[in-house]
Amino acid sequence: MGFCMSLQPACSQVLTWEGGSALNKAGMNMERVRLQNRSLILRYILNQGAASRKEIAAVTGLTQASVTQITTALIEEGYLKEAGTPDGKGGPGRREILLTLDSGNFLTFAVNVEPDRTTVGLCDLTGNAVTGDGNIPLSTYFPTRNDIPPKEFLDSICSVCRQLEEQLPESKRSRIECFSFAITGIVDRENGISRHAYGIWEEEVNVRSIIKEKMDLPVLIENNVDAYSIAILLHGTGKKHTEILVIKWGPGVGSSVIIDGQIYRGRHEKTAELGHMIMVPGGKKCVCGRRGCLETIVSARALASYSEQERHKALNTFARSIVNAGTILAPGRIVLYGSLAEKEELRTELIRECASYDPSFGEKRILYTSLSDRGRYIGPASLYIMHRIQS
Repeated sequence: MGFCMSLQPACSQVLTWEGGSALNKAGMNMERVRLQNRSLILRYILNQGAASRKEIAAVTGLTQASVTQITTALIEEGYLKEAGTPDGKGGPGRREILLTLDSGNFLTFAVNVEPDRTTVGLCDLTGNAVTGDGNIPLSTYFPTRNDIPPKEFLDSICSVCRQLEEQLPESKRSRIECFSFAITGIVDRENGISRHAYGIWEEEVNVRSIIKEKMDLPVLIENNVDAYSIAILLHGTGKKHTEILVIKWGPGVGSSVIIDGQIYRGRHEKTAELGHMIMVPGGKKCVCGRRGCLETIVSARALASYSEQERHKALNTFARSIVNAGTILAPGRIVLYGSLAEKEELRTELIRECASYDPSFGEKRILYTSLSDRGRYIGPASLYIMHRIQS
């Protein structure tokens, strides 16, 4: 079974303290270990599906007593439920009872804002959109409005969320406990602020404050590519590989770096910015404010304006950037996603250009996302899931 996971959960925040007795410090260490073990078990079941306590103990290295204690608490808290035995012939006293996520107990509004489109899904703990009337998944999308004040646009998103909520059976509405928000550019995760949403807003926007005023829910905020990288860790290539370069290719070019199963955070908590490497000194002005960025060469708008020869040259430049980044980072896999990456002809040409520079950067190493069926809401949905299973 291809299970690969560090004991410390991805994106976790290390507990810190000042002063205090050795006993207090030991207590905090024990609490951290307890939370890590809970997270380890939840992530295993999320990744692999239904599993017995015995299997969980064998794979995670925890004692069966610890697994029993932790899973009993997780059942009581609504995270897990028993799902019979592997052969479907469950009965009292059998020890190989399978455990699975009781995913419908925890719901979130998953909102992804990009320059061309905003996507909203009402999602459960598996990252799937829940179904409403007529068994229809509760998700939708609409054009992003950068021609109106940010507050007005965020208010309209809240209205869409309320419309989705109304399609949910009334008994389940109380299970919506979070508003998970992903957006392009630089974000202040701690304070819930969009610092600079490239191609959307120039000014800082206190997303958390505006949303809470309308929705009265806790608000998580994350850069959209980092949020998608969390999805890859939970549901995609990250289940088997711990070093990954994630590249979003669509209206713009975004990227994120996963090292040892965790998203790399650089200076000022900025994400990796492959799309904003300067390729042409004094070139076209980019949405980030600089000139000559890779994004100005290979964005959707740029490619649409090229002749076939110019397009080939642009893709060659993109390939060279990917190979150079991969040479420095040495990721086991490179995952492509986004509206341009989903076009097989373009994607194939890009990978072919990469392989022309270095044969190791071919189709076995550069992959198209396996999560395209989840729409654009899978990133913010996974941000919520990671937060939930680590709490």
